[in-house]
Amino acid sequence: MAPFDKSLQAAAIDSLTRKTTSDGELTELLLDSGVKEVKSDVILLNDGREIPYGLSVWAAGNGPMPLTLSLIESIGGGQKEAQAVARGRLAIDGYMRVVGTDGSLLALGDCSCITENQLPATAQVASQQGEFLAKLFSRIYDLKGGSDGTVGVDLMPPKATREQDSLAERVAAFATGDTGLAVPFQFLNLGILAYIGAGSALAQVQLTPNPDSKIKGSGPVGFGIWRSVYLSKQISTRNRFLVLVDWLKAKSFGRDITRL
Repeated sequence: MAPFDKSLQAAAIDSLTRKTTSDGELTELLLDSGVKEVKSDVILLNDGREIPYGLSVWAAGNGPMPLTLSLIESIGGGQKEAQAVARGRLAIDGYMRVVGTDGSLLALGDCSCITENQLPATAQVASQQGEFLAKLFSRIYDLKGGSDGTVGVDLMPPKATREQDSLAERVAAFATGDTGLAVPFQFLNLGILAYIGAGSALAQVQLTPNPDSKIKGSGPVGFGIWRSVYLSKQISTRNRFLVLVDWLKAKSFGRDITRL
């Protein structure tokens, strides 16, 4: 919840801890308490506390894929040095080129990390990176080659084989004196959403690049914004209809949990 506004973080905490039983709170929220080790009957936290348990359900993020780790190991050099920041992800430059290669290997999404400007591992970032690379491919940019042809050396910005047509590319060409350089990837934060259960969600939608111009909502209001955005992001009208029907069916008859 770190990227959310403080008021939305407080709403999430309240939603998780407000339910009680005759014996006290139903949920205990432990902040700044990472799991160090899970044993057969006790969970060890990094602050020294122990939590005895009968059933443990792990709902945290996944670790790096073996393929990503093997690529980091095989590339070595600057890629290994960047792991202090990348932490199990492929370090890339502003053009999605993997550090330590000649630009022949590209990476985007959760498996990658722009070390100079770290971005959240969200679908929004991956989607924009995909669109960025698609544009470079369609314009036939030359993504390979170092400043002196050496692998591992900082690569020059890609050059296009076609004339620039966007304002950003024309400005970059004027500033650098080169008429064929690509503009690095720039992430446009459109907002963040999080479902917190029981028909409640957090929504923080960015209207303009100004960080103060955002719409915030929690509870049922946030849930409405979350579902609206979810529907709008479906790739086809058919998908929107199927998702909507599924929501209405679950609302009317509940979820079938027999096959979970």
